[in-house]
Amino acid sequence: MIYTKFVSLVSSRPVIQTLLPLDPEGLDDADDEIFRLTTRGGDFQVERQQIQGAPQRNLPPDMIFEQDPVQILNALLPLYLNNQLLRALQESAASELAARMTAMNNASENASDLIGSLTLTYNKARQAAITQEILEVVGGAEALT
Repeated sequence: MIYTKFVSLVSSRPVIQTLLPLDPEGLDDADDEIFRLTTRGGDFQVERQQIQGAPQRNLPPDMIFEQDPVQILNALLPLYLNNQLLRALQESAASELAARMTAMNNASENASDLIGSLTLTYNKARQAAITQEILEVVGGAEALT
């Protein structure tokens, strides 16, 4: 499965994850994180928290399963796949929304800069026209005297 992993509001990265066949080693990703959307002072913030993977333990050799391991795998595999697909969809959606938010923020800043520049140009042209009219009035008054 290939999807976009949300890293931060300005960064995301592509991820390739093998869903099947299952590898018993490394099922928990070392850089798993929990993201929480919070507000402080009226602004949205994203808080990140690293998930510490549990140390791997070897199962005791005398452990007895009540069900056949194949039945357990058949019950857990759809849940695992649904979980991984849902996570990939959520990460991709968060990455897309962060990219859209960044693009809109940049567009708003560019529009504000353009408005400021156009306002300055308009005011200079208006001031030049007023100065020209004053010079014409003063020049006409001098011609009459």
